[in-house]
Amino acid sequence: MLPRDRIEKIFALSTAGLSARAIAKQLGHAPQTISDYLNGRKTPGLRAVSRPDLFTDIFAGYCRQRFAEDPHLRPSALFDEITELGFKGSRSTFYRGLTRRLLSPPDHRQPRTQEDPRQDPFEMPRLSMHAPRHAPVLPRSVAPITGETLISYLTRLAQANHLTLTEVLTVLPSWFSTKINNHDDRAQHHTLIPATTQALHALAHLARTTTTSLARALPAFGTTDAHSPVRATTACRRCTARRGIHQPVPIHLPTHHKICTRHGIWLSDADHPHLDLAACPEIITAQHRANRLLRRYTPQQLTLAHQAAARAIPSWPTSPAAIPLHWRHRLLILQTTNHRNNIPTDQDDYMHAATYPDAITLAAAILHAPNSHATQQDLLAKSPCPSRYRQL
Repeated sequence: MLPRDRIEKIFALSTAGLSARAIAKQLGHAPQTISDYLNGRKTPGLRAVSRPDLFTDIFAGYCRQRFAEDPHLRPSALFDEITELGFKGSRSTFYRGLTRRLLSPPDHRQPRTQEDPRQDPFEMPRLSMHAPRHAPVLPRSVAPITGETLISYLTRLAQANHLTLTEVLTVLPSWFSTKINNHDDRAQHHTLIPATTQALHALAHLARTTTTSLARALPAFGTTDAHSPVRATTACRRCTARRGIHQPVPIHLPTHHKICTRHGIWLSDADHPHLDLAACPEIITAQHRANRLLRRYTPQQLTLAHQAAARAIPSWPTSPAAIPLHWRHRLLILQTTNHRNNIPTDQDDYMHAATYPDAITLAAAILHAPNSHATQQDLLAKSPCPSRYRQL
């Protein structure tokens, strides 16, 4: 807001015949500011009402967690997620919120290897999407893992046939090289979409498998729900061992999928060790309850409610004696069981696993709140917090 004497001078100069641009140049203000006062868009003595911050702490916390769970998540996909949660701002407001809160996704791209082909994303429209005229067939087929990244599957396919990744890419359409270079299997670039079906058939022919199995398992072909939030992790080691795979397989799972209920394995985030939950069946039961919540609520709502519940549950106290008894019991069992597998006992995943049943219980209470027609943002702002959590 300009001082009153300055505003009076603006009107005096305007009465003398000066234009808004000339007044702005003489007084050192923006021409738009001068025009606002002269045209009545701004009233002298009244400060402009600031716009409410639509990018609230709840949305900021959700975005922070999603970038941590999926390092290659594109902001455009994240904007679609929070819009379904009740975010009323525009796309530009969303991007300003990310910048203001320093939430831009970090560049977690893996260093290139000699087998990782270099491609310029801006050259994608000029790429040839056709396979070589005489497409070979590999002698050994490899079954894909649900949610597996494209580069992981192609690497396993090459190793099974004693080839390099570069040799496999040579006999496939350049669609695959471009897709791998983008580091985001779920993103469907408009120049690649028309050739996706042809690329799928080329890979199925090379790997001696069906297009249905590849499309259902690999997110790169865009047949899975691209709007549901996912997180980066590795496949359950026992599930892959049953198929004769003994190295970690990078995959993308729905954000609510924390546990392999078949083998009782806590699926930590990428680069974190998995935990054996066989001695704590109540944690596995909590995963089944989370799955049932999806019958009534969207994955985004469940993710946001679980995040709010995890914040309501306090962190571990500095004194072990202050840890609630049931958490201390779970923590001790988990540390004892997994220490035999040479997993360090200071991992944060122990805390997340031990408190998971309580977090799901509180998340269900948040989702079942009477205010069912309100937006998820309002629902979580008024979320109930049981007294036993306040006392801890």
